[in-house]
Amino acid sequence: MGSMIHLAVGSLEIDWGKNYNYSDHSPLYQIHDVTNVPYFYLDDANFSGDEDNWEIIVEQKEGLSKPLHEIIERIELLGHTFEYCKKEFLYLSEFYGFEVAKFNFEQLHKALSTVDVTCVSPDYGQGGEDFGKFFRREIFPRLELSELVDDPIYVQFQASEGMESLTPYTILSLLSGNPSAQNLPVNWAFKDLEENGWAKKEDFVKPLDQENRFLIVTEGTSDSKIIKHAFDILKPHVSDFFDYIDMDKGYPFSGTGNLVNFVKGLVSIGIQNNVIVLFDNDAEGVASFNRCNNLSIPENMRILKLPELAAFNNFETFGPDGNTQSNVNGLAISIECYLDLKDDAQIRWNSYNKLIKGYQGELIAKDRYKKEFLNQRSHVENYDYSKIETVLNMIIKNCVSIKENTLNRALDNQK
Repeated sequence: MGSMIHLAVGSLEIDWGKNYNYSDHSPLYQIHDVTNVPYFYLDDANFSGDEDNWEIIVEQKEGLSKPLHEIIERIELLGHTFEYCKKEFLYLSEFYGFEVAKFNFEQLHKALSTVDVTCVSPDYGQGGEDFGKFFRREIFPRLELSELVDDPIYVQFQASEGMESLTPYTILSLLSGNPSAQNLPVNWAFKDLEENGWAKKEDFVKPLDQENRFLIVTEGTSDSKIIKHAFDILKPHVSDFFDYIDMDKGYPFSGTGNLVNFVKGLVSIGIQNNVIVLFDNDAEGVASFNRCNNLSIPENMRILKLPELAAFNNFETFGPDGNTQSNVNGLAISIECYLDLKDDAQIRWNSYNKLIKGYQGELIAKDRYKKEFLNQRSHVENYDYSKIETVLNMIIKNCVSIKENTLNRALDNQK
């Protein structure tokens, strides 16, 4: 019979393979996600002859496991957003010719959002049958789709073939809003393939491939170090998606002028990597941000600047006119300003810059704020991470957009 591999949320299997024929779900996991997960087997020795009443044996073996809510953020960084789920469903309905008037995306979404995943039995019979038959016999009743659709027979037979091609990441995405599933582990049970010689452990437990990673390029070492550390503390479950310039060997793009030239070089050579370029929210950064956005930026690149925040609208500043309250967005905000600042934090205005026709400002004692943050080994209670988390969310949003566009183009090319 060979060896099986399963991807499941709790007891709800959403993908499986056999021997050499399986999908690579390693991008959903990190190397440290290896742990014991349940493996379900049919008890052939005590089989009574009733195919609807198999005895199930559960064994704990090595596999990969991550909570669904963390898996979802990784799926989105792979481009598999909720909007892409809709597009995939519509594509399959057209390709396989089933009517969305009788079975639509909203009905599938509702079914997966409401089914009690914790009550789903792991007994799927002998397995190995084609998915169309499997959908009709097992998935359709387990999701209680007959309660949601007007023509259950049509859905069971006409739509089942289309559901065979529905990617497991769409199913995971639609399950993410299900209260019974949100905190369940997503388990990838690969051990049987490894034990029986069909694959090696490193085929499943491995670093994220370069195709799905993003290079973050900033104006200097402080920006990259702070962003990397923020991901490690606040979003460690997706931190491996991001690469940075090798800061230990000397940062080659210090200053906005050099970074602009670097962007021009990337555009001219048609860089294939996914790239995020991030400028400061100060006068020079805004000017360089605008210059870069006038270039023909490829679809795998995003030009960003640190976000404008209401917290910077009335900020204490110090200059030739003494202490004043000023809106320093776009004038004096560096990455250190997004850390937890003291109540007496100040911006000091520096010399007038003729090129940008404005004053450039700088946070006083910014190195102290940076050092305090970089010395954190884990999440610190009562530390205000809200501003730096806004930066991370902006980066993630644009990375998701890059990958979603890639998947959309691939799907469009299949039509």
